[in-house]
Amino acid sequence: MERVLHDGLLSVRHLCFAMMTLCALSSSSQDIHFTQFFTNPLILSPASTGYFQGNYRLGVNYKYQWPWATGQQTFNYHTQAAYADFSILENKLKHGWLGIGANFLNDDAGDGRLRYMRFGGSIAWHQAFDRENRFVLSAGYVLNYISKSVDFDKFYFNNQWVDDKGFDQGVPNFEHPVSTRFSQIDMGAGLNFNAKVTDKLLLSTTFSMLHLNRAKDNFYNDASQLSFRYIATLSAEYEINNTLSVNGNAYFTYQNKAFEVVAGGMVGYKPHDRYKHHISTSTLYLGAYYRYNDAVSPIIGYQFKQTRLLINYDIITSKLAIPGKLNGGLEISLVHVGSFPHRRNTQKYACPKF
Repeated sequence: MERVLHDGLLSVRHLCFAMMTLCALSSSSQDIHFTQFFTNPLILSPASTGYFQGNYRLGVNYKYQWPWATGQQTFNYHTQAAYADFSILENKLKHGWLGIGANFLNDDAGDGRLRYMRFGGSIAWHQAFDRENRFVLSAGYVLNYISKSVDFDKFYFNNQWVDDKGFDQGVPNFEHPVSTRFSQIDMGAGLNFNAKVTDKLLLSTTFSMLHLNRAKDNFYNDASQLSFRYIATLSAEYEINNTLSVNGNAYFTYQNKAFEVVAGGMVGYKPHDRYKHHISTSTLYLGAYYRYNDAVSPIIGYQFKQTRLLINYDIITSKLAIPGKLNGGLEISLVHVGSFPHRRNTQKYACPKF
């Protein structure tokens, strides 16, 4: 009896998460998100392409969620992202430069392996309003190729329930998708404004509108389309002194009556080398971020010169806190900014370091 009850509860749990994944199949309000949203600026706004202190920038992100959700796989809710962008023409044009970039994203969700894979290219123009490039307006455009796939045979459906046995996937599920895989072209655009208010304070804001062409987005034969997605961010960097700095970020997105809000910050500390009498090239980071009605996430990090590693762990605060035992998942980012050899890099005062 206990075994049957255990199998029944486990099957119900599988059903719940299968239904959550199925909702994602037909809902246009679903999209990818990171707690460390600020570490992948090309996802937030194509206008961020090529906007940093350097000539090139490389970044990767990895996130896994809900390791407790199902028993079949340990990492069946996970996301990987990578990007590269370049800043060009800053030495040939007065008070402006061009950014070009490419990004990749892969997301797998649930036992049915709902997979979202995206390849994109973006371009942006950055125009300064003063000689020192302290106030800069940027505009960008992104074109993405997206592929989606799912395995319906891995899901559990109500009609597959067999009394005293549990779910039997040998029973037909009577689902009739037109295809288990499709692709689409997706477009987006964005605007950024950055201001070096003082030598110690940098303020940045972005606004973007994604899914401009509203591509068809469904495994069934209906007229479902991607809804417009709006993203707005605000960030501030402040140098308290040579060894201490503060970084704050806020993020808001809205799509098809669904919204998400994330905010938080980090303190950066550069140790002073008492023997060499100079400030260290390393920085230690400590902070926290909060996703509204979902999770709180402590974050730690380490930066060596122009390479930064950040790690956070989501602690669930929503109704999933009890079944998930607060276990939201791990997220890691690695970003490197560099300059090409023998190339003079014009200082862009209002640009962030990463």
